[in-house]
Amino acid sequence: LIKGVDGIIHLDDNNNLIWISHIILDEKLNDIKSKGLEKISQQISKSWRGQLVYKTEIAPAEKIEDFGLRPPQIGALFAIGSHWSLSKNPATIVMPTGTGKTETILALQVANQVAKTLVIVPSKALRNQIVNKFKSFGLLKELGILTNEATYPVVGIIKKRPKTKKDLDIFKDCNVLVSIISSVSGGTANDYRKDIADIMDLLVVDEAHHVAAKTWADLKLAFSDKPILQFTATPFRNDGKLVEGSVIYSYPLRTAQEDGYFKPISFIPIHEIDQERADLEIAKTAVKKLRGDIKEGKSHQLIARCKSKERATDLIKIYEKIASDLNPQLVHSELTDTDERIENVRSGHSKIVVCVNMIGEGVDIPALKIAAVHDKHQSLAVLLQFVGRITRKGKKNLGDATVIANIADKNISGWLEQLYSEDSDWNKILREMSSDAAKEHAEFIDFLDNSESFDKTEIDDAKISQNSLRPTFSTQFFSCEEFHPKRFHEGLPNRYEIVNMWINEKTKTLYFVTRSKENIKWTNAKEVEQKDWHLFVLHFDQENKLLYLASTNKTSSHDNIAKAVGAKKQINGEDMFRSLGGIGRLVFNNLGVTKHGRKNLSFAMYTGADVKQALSETEKKGSRKSNVSGYGWENGKQITIGCSHKGRVWSKSAGTIPQFIKWASGVGRKLIDNSIDTKSVISNVLIPEYVKTLPTCEVLSIDWPIELICKSEERVIVTISGEDYELFNLDIKLINIKPLSSNLSFEIVVGEDEKSLCKYKMNIKGEAGFDISNLTSTDPILKVGKMEIPLLEYFRDYPPLVRFIDLSELDGNILLSAEDSGLVKIPKEHLISWVWPTTIDIKKESLWKKGIRREDSIQWHTAKHYIESGFDIVFDDDDAGEAADLVCIKSEKDCINLTLIHCKFSGGAYKGKRVKDVVEVASQAVRSAKWPGKIKNLVNHLEHREKRHKSDPSRSRFIKGDSNILSTILRETNFKEIRPEIVIVQPGISKTKITDNQSVVLGAASAYLKQTLGIDLSVICSK
Repeated sequence: LIKGVDGIIHLDDNNNLIWISHIILDEKLNDIKSKGLEKISQQISKSWRGQLVYKTEIAPAEKIEDFGLRPPQIGALFAIGSHWSLSKNPATIVMPTGTGKTETILALQVANQVAKTLVIVPSKALRNQIVNKFKSFGLLKELGILTNEATYPVVGIIKKRPKTKKDLDIFKDCNVLVSIISSVSGGTANDYRKDIADIMDLLVVDEAHHVAAKTWADLKLAFSDKPILQFTATPFRNDGKLVEGSVIYSYPLRTAQEDGYFKPISFIPIHEIDQERADLEIAKTAVKKLRGDIKEGKSHQLIARCKSKERATDLIKIYEKIASDLNPQLVHSELTDTDERIENVRSGHSKIVVCVNMIGEGVDIPALKIAAVHDKHQSLAVLLQFVGRITRKGKKNLGDATVIANIADKNISGWLEQLYSEDSDWNKILREMSSDAAKEHAEFIDFLDNSESFDKTEIDDAKISQNSLRPTFSTQFFSCEEFHPKRFHEGLPNRYEIVNMWINEKTKTLYFVTRSKENIKWTNAKEVEQKDWHLFVLHFDQENKLLYLASTNKTSSHDNIAKAVGAKKQINGEDMFRSLGGIGRLVFNNLGVTKHGRKNLSFAMYTGADVKQALSETEKKGSRKSNVSGYGWENGKQITIGCSHKGRVWSKSAGTIPQFIKWASGVGRKLIDNSIDTKSVISNVLIPEYVKTLPTCEVLSIDWPIELICKSEERVIVTISGEDYELFNLDIKLINIKPLSSNLSFEIVVGEDEKSLCKYKMNIKGEAGFDISNLTSTDPILKVGKMEIPLLEYFRDYPPLVRFIDLSELDGNILLSAEDSGLVKIPKEHLISWVWPTTIDIKKESLWKKGIRREDSIQWHTAKHYIESGFDIVFDDDDAGEAADLVCIKSEKDCINLTLIHCKFSGGAYKGKRVKDVVEVASQAVRSAKWPGKIKNLVNHLEHREKRHKSDPSRSRFIKGDSNILSTILRETNFKEIRPEIVIVQPGISKTKITDNQSVVLGAASAYLKQTLGIDLSVICSK
């Protein structure tokens, strides 16, 4: 340099000033050459001692002297110090986006003089942003938190995996290294993970909800003897599971809003079922809002979020068409110029950005104040990141944030529906959601936090996280007065090695994992050994004085373990079958029978139709039930159940230990309930029997196979002669069925005229099986998602279900019926007589017929009654595939009343006495039993049915209410109980002159609803 000149500066083509040479830079370069970066970085970290000023911000911090560390930053720093004084275990810090998380990490390094920190981030964009923050210490010096004497750190970027030892030099040279996970874990990096951990002093994981991936876990394992800090805006990972590691500090989102770190949020809902129309409406609404904000002088920008690159490619075309002047940008990971595109947004050149999920977590663009949500967030972790970004506090010319979303999209979790609800103050709901999530998180980990760990092994591969334990629901029951969990080892066989053990004194629960070496029968080689791992859970139910003992090892009863902790006597014998009490429509898949002889004992297992023989065997002297398993209905839901005479009850379900405790407690209450008569329970079980002929009693209904009913309606399509029919628009009906014959025929129909599309015939052959043949020339194809199969072939595997008025069911060649099943009349009090006006023609059932609205019909008169009764929704679902003729919904203070109404015209001008008047409508009532337990599916069904009438506004199925009200009520179902009612309206029935046959048919429908949903059938009739 020329004497007197400090440096040379260059102006490049983009008007950026760059130092070519400077006296200070030259001194630094010479210093590096003489000392080396490794030594310099060590000197720098030592220079930080005492340079951080713990100065607290004075709100509202409008003057420079008021600035300082924010409350969440102070809280986090001291929480970390407190944690490190007691433990080196991984710790999690929860700080909402926008509260100063990055500056907290910077201050942490200086305050603790951490010589070498590895910071892991989820994206390249965030990597570059964090690097720039460390290079300048962010805002710490500007705000007076860090003195000017504090030397800037040596910062490095890891852009590729190390391949040799030489590649590790950068880790020795730098104070801070910033990397995405794939650069330090996976591939060749796997060979150097431990070396990297040995060099570094601290591992910081930013945006820690990404730690689900195995690569994260592997890296954390390498750092197991070094401090690990996880920073996140939410305690939930992207897969909905909890971030591992103790949460040592959590700054609630509500407090962040109250402290002014977020702008208020406005919510603009749209309601559109069709995806393409919804995308266009969201885009138009968002662009309109953006233009309005810009006109008001606000420097706002728009972020449009979707779930896939394909969707983003389609959406950018919409924004380019309606707002090309705002220079929309498409951003996703597969674009080579992503950084340049983000810079266009950051600079304000582009006012609209369309991205997959988010641009990149942690990317700070405060002007993104308008969010167009084209696809809903599927996890709270992603949602909070998204909302956090658009609500960041920024410059004075930034106003409040706005979110536009389509509330007609029902495929989201319940809490997300609450957030996106139409009538809610978004700002309030966001706080409630975060609090609920934190509460849910706290309740979930409360069990774990109150569980004291007693690790019994030093073997690394035997370490098991208690978060990962998911016991199957299977347990033994013991009477128990006191619980002494620490004595359990006195009853544990010596061959069991205790790997991990936890005791929760608060919930009276002990759980532990064991490992044992078992003999291998097929070899004597000592080198070959089998290791068995088992989970044990013991819970003391203090209220019912019971001990529940669950173990994955079913080869032993574990009585000694139970006795060691205080159990008195195991509950077994006939009382075990009380667990079947309260289960309606119970069917046994398996039944074991034990027979006693003078010198021996024999056991037989019966399945399917042989269960009938097994029950007969249990009535014989010297025989008893050994074990049973099956399925049925309880509390309006289908469940699985199994129990054994020896003292065990099980289900096919699995879950967390608290969930297991809840299930076991419900079963335990039954076992000690003396009012449950096991003989009565067994007598009501549906027994399968092979049949060659049909029953003699009247048919009640025919229904789709249960395997098909379980599917989402919109995923099931039947293609006939090249035309697609959704399942929700089709119905299955009997054509011909005669008592004692060996065959029946049925058809698939569509539309209000029930046009026949195809016909089938089923022949039953007893133990030889059954056969189904096609009676028409068409060959329908069934599509369920991606699966395609000829409908005939499907029916041959899964035949339609035929119900009879004695509540027996025909499933192919197997008849299911209860031992004491009989014909029961409907109670008179269930018959509600109306006075039918002369203006109503009781021969007219439907409101609509061939495009004509008939206000003299039964359906219209009934609809008016429920409208006048204050119901919010009265929906005309009449047609093939209906849930009911009328679906009526009313939101009460503490519940949602759901009434499914089935109407039937009179067979004659005068009140008829024929059974035909009631069989069809009773069948509809029985078939609608599936809906109350599937309220979201029901709403989807109604929305799809309404969509078909969009082309004719005069034919809306909503007699009262609309889709918006329906969406609101659906949201409320997450917090309110569904109280179902099923009603038949049949003026052709006389309450005073009802025949025995009519009463029996209605009685069968009523009994079925009682057994499945636990409700009575109401029948509106004439006097």
